[in-house]
Amino acid sequence: MTVPPKESPEPPAFRGRIVMVGCGSIGQAVLPVIGRHLEGIHGRLTVLSADEAGRGIAERCGTRFIHCNLTPANYRTILKGYVGDGDLLLNLSIDISSSDLIRFCSERGALYVDTSIEPWPGVFDNPMLALRQRTSYAVRSKVTDLAAELGAGSPTAVVDHGANPGLVSHFVKRALLDLDRIIRNGNAKPATREEWANLARDLRITTIQISERDTQASTRPKRQGEFVNTWSIDGFVDELMQPAELSFGTFEKRRPRGAREHRPGSATLYLERPGACTFARSWVPSIGAFQGMLVTHDEVFSIADYLSVRGPGGVLYRPSVMFVYHPCDDAMLSALELEGRGWVLQPSCRRLGMDIVEGMDELGVLLAGHERNAYWYGSQLTIQEARRHVAHANATTMQVTAGAVAAVLWAIRNPRRGVVEPEDLDFEDCLETAEPYLGRMAGEFTEWTPLNGRGKYFPEKLDVQSPWQLQNIRSRQWHGE
Repeated sequence: MTVPPKESPEPPAFRGRIVMVGCGSIGQAVLPVIGRHLEGIHGRLTVLSADEAGRGIAERCGTRFIHCNLTPANYRTILKGYVGDGDLLLNLSIDISSSDLIRFCSERGALYVDTSIEPWPGVFDNPMLALRQRTSYAVRSKVTDLAAELGAGSPTAVVDHGANPGLVSHFVKRALLDLDRIIRNGNAKPATREEWANLARDLRITTIQISERDTQASTRPKRQGEFVNTWSIDGFVDELMQPAELSFGTFEKRRPRGAREHRPGSATLYLERPGACTFARSWVPSIGAFQGMLVTHDEVFSIADYLSVRGPGGVLYRPSVMFVYHPCDDAMLSALELEGRGWVLQPSCRRLGMDIVEGMDELGVLLAGHERNAYWYGSQLTIQEARRHVAHANATTMQVTAGAVAAVLWAIRNPRRGVVEPEDLDFEDCLETAEPYLGRMAGEFTEWTPLNGRGKYFPEKLDVQSPWQLQNIRSRQWHGE
């Protein structure tokens, strides 16, 4: 099933300034795109960047570019000169605390948007910290605590709204409506979190995978001692070295060996091993089954929390949610080499750009366990289509850019909503902005399950009565047997 994109909605009226922190691969794609949605914004946009990488693109757009490095000691002093009442701070950096920037913006009466929740340096890659302290769950918890402190009527701060986390949460809602229409001939229009959760339960969704396979390829293959990726290398390495994390559903029979609960009753787990060497099985329409890394991401918590049905005795229904990621082949080889080097980053790093000659980033959500087995919905964005929108972008950065711009426009239209995650936003409004940049939007059923081909050559302990159990999805290396 192919879903045609809608026309972009009318741009909101915005008279404030935008300050963009960071101008890496995402920022360099956001700059030309945001000007298509906010008339005259480039003259009111300032880029604050820790390096010179984006200066040329910023200046071509007519945007002010300032080379500076925000730290815990200086960020307030620097930002006071650029961020005031009615402005918006778009945080596209890594290693700058989201919670500190949100608090600062709230005090100044400014809006805030980011594509991932970040701490200051020295958390994700710090071997002196306990594993629990290095998890995405721990960092996200600081923001959720801040949300309660600031209150629902404070200036809007949209966190975690890129592609994933971000747009995938809206894909889940679109997929749930598709399944309701196709399986039950229904016409559900949930308006609250509880109604969305009840819909997922009634459809018997047991597992939700954020399922991503990147097939982009370059004319220059990866060399020994080189780390290659299609997006931020520093950001990706942080994810690879963090413990694998997931949400654990109510239908699961057995907790994975070596798993620890973040806190009692959270139904969220982290494993005593990095995501880079924790593998799981998933499926995408273009190639079928694949094996990817179980990488930590905030959407595995926010989606599961949003779709949990609660009662007097606790959680009555909750899907298992995980992110299964196979990056482009050169990035996968880079991750394997990184592990082999004892987690010492390769001496040479390269982000793929204009040298990409083929492939696409296929990013979607796989909703499984219902009567039609599994349904994938998401974006199939080729490199050719991505470059049609932004000549210097690739498919991965274009998907994140679409999510970031959608969040900016939503925040401007909804300026007093407090700290919000993707699930709190109007999914139709966000997709209306993002879809024109996402290539082919596809929804497809599959009969594939994680049991397919298992045990054919190597006997394994499987639950054949319940194909979508975590013990079937996980790969053998996970539990060390």
